[in-house]
Amino acid sequence: MKNETQTIAPARIKPRVNRGSIPIYIPYLFLIPAFILLTIFRYIPAVSAVFHSFTQWDGTSEGTWVGLQQYQTAFADPVFMRSMSNILVYTLARTVLTTVMAIIGAELVYNITSVGTRHFWRVVFTVPLVIPTTVVYLIWRRVYSGDIGLLNDFLGFIGLSSLEKPWLGNSDTALGALIFVGFPLVSSFGFLVLLAGLENLPQEVNSAALLDGCSRFRRIFAIDLPAIRGPLAFVAILSINAGLQEFAPMLIMTNGGGPVNATQSPGLYLYQQAFTYNKYGYASAIGTLLMLLTLVFSIFILAARYRRAIDVEV
Repeated sequence: MKNETQTIAPARIKPRVNRGSIPIYIPYLFLIPAFILLTIFRYIPAVSAVFHSFTQWDGTSEGTWVGLQQYQTAFADPVFMRSMSNILVYTLARTVLTTVMAIIGAELVYNITSVGTRHFWRVVFTVPLVIPTTVVYLIWRRVYSGDIGLLNDFLGFIGLSSLEKPWLGNSDTALGALIFVGFPLVSSFGFLVLLAGLENLPQEVNSAALLDGCSRFRRIFAIDLPAIRGPLAFVAILSINAGLQEFAPMLIMTNGGGPVNATQSPGLYLYQQAFTYNKYGYASAIGTLLMLLTLVFSIFILAARYRRAIDVEV
């Protein structure tokens, strides 16, 4: 008789978990400091701004309730309305350009097969994040300078001297010059977000698409972009929020919205009304209108993101 041996698998030892040792409310206690800071520095100022937008307030004394008068003044103010049209053009153009360039950059790096080369280009696209924006604006002000500007020198070098002009001093070209600050307009933050979204895609899907005869260019529109709708919406919302509140390039490069308010922005106009003319009530009304406009754009983008979405259940 043959002795049959039976192999017994070792029993799995489950770690003991004392489910009742940590009260359920303990994790929420760690959120209290962040919530307190948000309340003090975010929520209270926002509520105060909305309240004071209905008052005549100089920032020091008690405000006088005037109802919707500040909003009526804003819509009748030609400078404010010009600033709104400027910032809408600026924001939409910058959002489209930076997002498209971020997609192109992310796709180019994503399709690099060498890990080392991909890491190198990821660093190259990320380096602009460490450069202060003020330095960027000062450099581009020199690029657009009418006398010794690099752009005019380049135009003269290639035989297009007739196109030379003071780009920031001309009301017809000043806003367009601000839009193209940072050319080729690859947003480092947007690039990193979109590249991370692409790298999280299952490689089996891309391999199957290539086997079925799908070209890389076709794959971008058929697979990649629909699969990263979430990161795209996130990047677009942050870009629009930043654009609508923008005032630094107007302040630094065009000396406060010039020439003739051609680059005036609501954020800069709000600053001028509050800290130059002490019209804090009017400035609060401008800020409230900006907040509502930002909210409308954000809701529109989120609605477009979830419409016919294939990456989430709605």
